[in-house]
This record gives sequence, structure tokens and C-alpha cells, in this order.
Amino acid sequence: MKRHLLVMIFGLYLASSFSQTYSGQLINKESGEAVAFANIGIIDRNIGTVSDASGWFEIELNNIHDKDSLFISCIGYSDKKYLISDFKNNNGNNKLVSIELTPISYYLDEVLIRPINTRDYTLGYYCDSNSAYGNAFYSSELGTEMGVLIKLPRKKNKAYLKSFRFYVGEFTFDKFPVRLNIYDLKEGLPDKSILREPIFIEIASAGEYVMDLSKYNITVMGDFFVSLEYYMIPDNTEGRLVFCAVHDRKMTDGNSYFRWTSQGNWQSEMFDHVGFSVVVECEK
Repeated sequence: MKRHLLVMIFGLYLASSFSQTYSGQLINKESGEAVAFANIGIIDRNIGTVSDASGWFEIELNNIHDKDSLFISCIGYSDKKYLISDFKNNNGNNKLVSIELTPISYYLDEVLIRPINTRDYTLGYYCDSNSAYGNAFYSSELGTEMGVLIKLPRKKNKAYLKSFRFYVGEFTFDKFPVRLNIYDLKEGLPDKSILREPIFIEIASAGEYVMDLSKYNITVMGDFFVSLEYYMIPDNTEGRLVFCAVHDRKMTDGNSYFRWTSQGNWQSEMFDHVGFSVVVECEK
């Protein structure tokens, strides 16, 4: 009797955890063109991926997540959100799906003349090859990300971003593409991207990288978060990429965060803070 009961319970568990892989393509609703490198994932469940250069993606959806939300986001497009059970039902038995994303029309900003009386600040964690500490991406899943919270100088609530800097301590790939993301904050955590166009960086060797951000005309209104994301599989999938980091037990006030994949939950870094820094310009 007990054996039959255990078999029944185990069978019910298997049925409840049944999963299927859904393949699909993201399409620009207006032009019909593919939407490349969009983030697709289950919110806060660390299950996600990134669409490829042709807009294609694959994601495994388990029945136990039917009441969770599948979230799709891409710079330049409106977000899309589905209840996973609805997403499955809408696509029926055909697990190959096509999803249209609506492009965002940005209004041209008025020409702003920045005040002459300004000052540059270097913010974040600044480190170089002398650093004995390093951080690498925590996951091999597309969409994994790491970064630092940037706090504006005291009594400053607006800044113009001039550059972004990091230092690679170890590198054995041929090339490794990453994406720079900049987010506003909600309850102290990264929230929405403030970028109007993607910023891609190709790492090709160890050493210092300084990215000029002035051409993107990025203005932040308060504290923000800057990160690098593993968004595309490199040609050579074997290698090491380690960013120089800063180790300080006093700097554990929620300044550094990482997540495992697209749309995953942000987790706080404890001691080794990845060496990402920015130069910003503020009015005196």
C-alpha cells in the first residue's frame, strides 16, 4: 500500500514539473526585421536567455512556473510580459513562436547647453593590474550580468556621463563580446535601462578599457547602476575572463550586484567589488 502511494506521489510530482523547450523569433512590429540580443526570461527565477543576431531564442518553460511571468526587454522597444500559462496556451502545441516587439519613438530632446562651471568626478571602483582580486561572470547563461551602483556626489542630483572604465586582469579567449548596460534604480536595485541605443564592447586582450560615452549623450537624474552583460556566445567558447576587482570589507553597503541570467533577481556582492568606474560631469 505504501509503495503504491509513493509511486503515485512521485508520478504527480513528475507531471507537475513537466517542461518543454520553446523556440521563437523576435520581430520588429513595424519593419518586420529581426530584433537581436533581446533579454528573455522568467522574472526573478534565474531562467532566461538572449536572442541571437537573427532574433532567435530558445527557453525551457516548466509547468511549476506557469503562474510566473515571462518578460522580454530590448533597448529601443517596448517591454512585453506574459503569464507563462497564457504564453503556452496562446502558442498551443506549436512551440515555435513569433513575437512582435513595438519600437519606441524617442522625441528629440531640446538642445541643452551644459553650464561652463562644471566639475568631473570619477565614481565607482577604480582598480588596475596591481589588484590581487578579480571577478568573473557567475554563470555561462546568456544574460548573466555584473555591475556597481554609482552614487552621485553629495548634493548632486544630475550628471552627464563622459566615460566608462574597467580593467581585465586575465584573458585567454580570442575575443569576448559584452554589452554595457546603465539602469536607473528602484528601491536601491537596478530597474529600467536608461539607454536609447545598445553599447557593445569587444574584449580582445587583458588590460585597461576606457569607453567614450560622450557621443551617447547620457544624462542621469540621481544614482544609477552600470554593468557588463554576457549577451552573445563567443566564437571560441573555452577561455578565462577575469575583471580586476577591489576587496574591502568596509564596502558592503549594497554597491555591487550580479545576476545569473536575463530577468533574474539581483544578488549583492559581499567583498570583491568588480572594478567598474565612470567619469561624470556635474554642475558645481
